[in-house]
Amino acid sequence: VRKKGRNLVSDPISNKGLAFPLSERDRLSVRGLVPPRILSIQEQERVIMDEYTRGWAARAEQEPEDEIIKSGVSPDNIRKWKVLQSVQDRNETLFYRILMDNFQDMAPIIYTPTVGWACSHFSQLYRRPRGMYFSHGDRGEMASMVYNWESDEVDAVVITDGSRILGLGDLGLGGLGISIGKLDLYVAAGGFHPRRVLPVVL
Repeated sequence: VRKKGRNLVSDPISNKGLAFPLSERDRLSVRGLVPPRILSIQEQERVIMDEYTRGWAARAEQEPEDEIIKSGVSPDNIRKWKVLQSVQDRNETLFYRILMDNFQDMAPIIYTPTVGWACSHFSQLYRRPRGMYFSHGDRGEMASMVYNWESDEVDAVVITDGSRILGLGDLGLGGLGISIGKLDLYVAAGGFHPRRVLPVVL
């Protein structure tokens, strides 16, 4: 593999998702760009197949007592969130154009309240890295890890420790969804450049 860092994890042929062992994460400059948990390809396959066979929007309909669903997040909100994430994965210019043109309608989809559902299901929804992950095992390494981020010019950093997310409690790594959603708002409404923002979870 000749690619490293974001180029590697953005390449669908070379990317292994969470299956990179620790030694490869350091050697290939992806430490911090992917969540610290290591999942084999088989484990990642089970996550995808669970979504394939059951679907999260359908699951939301089956869980009317879920606190997030009770708060007003509908299966249609979840569907819209997934559509927007799919667009952002393949064309950020289009994503931000759509968001800016439909800001009032889409802000509750990409942020509160729908982002609470996304955070609580983050491990099942993870497809592509969007931010940096610093775990307890990264103590003493954070200064070197930030060089794995593709841009050395960052105007805004939103950091979460994953606790107290929207009254849902400690969502750990899933809290990164809050940092991502907030920065999407900063880009669309505040004029920040999408390459100059950095979502972080500690």
